[in-house]
Parts: sequence; structure tokens; C-alpha cells
Amino acid sequence: MTNTWYKPEALPDHQPGWALLREFNALHNTDPQRARELLSEIFPSSEVPEIWAPLHLEYGANTHFGPGCFMNFNCTILDIADVTIGAGTLFGPGCQLITVEHPLDPDDRAAGWERAKPITIGENCWFGAGAMVMPGVRIGDRCVVAAGAVVTKDLPADSLAAGVPAVVKRNTTKHEN
Repeated sequence: MTNTWYKPEALPDHQPGWALLREFNALHNTDPQRARELLSEIFPSSEVPEIWAPLHLEYGANTHFGPGCFMNFNCTILDIADVTIGAGTLFGPGCQLITVEHPLDPDDRAAGWERAKPITIGENCWFGAGAMVMPGVRIGDRCVVAAGAVVTKDLPADSLAAGVPAVVKRNTTKHEN
């Protein structure tokens, strides 16, 4: 379904993943071993990230974490298209990774059309609380995305981005006094 307009009824069934997600969230972060087992089923083709519930998720099977990733409380991943997250990437509470978008034309939107575009996040990135990444965005390695930022365009490696929409404020490898 990547980058092609479709109607949601053409998508696979959500129920198998949602049943696992419901069980994961019901643990309330009290059983790390069982949480890890569930996360390995929720993200079958991925390293198992550390995630603090609740997690909100479309499928899981389309999300791929590198080793050493962490997601804090209340994150959302709408992974109709692939979401690829590099090793060592960290997410603050309430972050959102959204691959799906709807048409601007009101008639097409009312008819139920949507499309999904993949999100790719590099290694060792850090997302502040409430940061959002929108469909089709690529984020380079070692980026920092400020709390509340909405990333609508690609970010080069070693960038600090902030704002709505997010803009690069500076390079993170240059030290300022």
C-alpha cells in the first residue's frame, strides 16, 4: 500500500496485533519478561525495543527497531507503511510516528481514500516528548528532535530540529558556548 491511494477496507485485519497490544498494555509495566515476549510477537521482524506502556499501534509487523531502542509512555505508531528505527534511538513520552495521510480534496477524503508513506529514522536519534514524524520523512543519524516538534520534511544527520513545522536549528556536532 506504500505511496498508493487505497481505501482502508483493503488493509489486513488489525485484530491479531491489537489482541497482543491489549495484553501488553494491561501489564502496566509490571512484568518485563512477559512484556518482552509480547513485543517480540508484536514486532516479529525486529529487535525487541524497551517500551513503557501504554503503546498505541496500527500493526507492529511493519515497524522495525534496531538494537537498544526505547519508547517512553503513550507513544503512537501508525505503521501502514514501513517504519524503520535505527539502533539506539530514544523516544520521550507521547511521540507519534504517522505513515498514513488523507487527500486534500474533500470529495476524495469523504470517499475514504488514504495512502501511506514509509518513515526512516537513523541511529542514535533522540525525540523529545510529544514529537511527531509525518508520512514519508527520513531522519538522519544522531538527530535530536525537540519536544512538540512536527517533522514534515527530511532531516540531515546531526541536526537539532524544533518547531511546527520542524526546522533545523543547528548541527549537533558543533559546540556552541
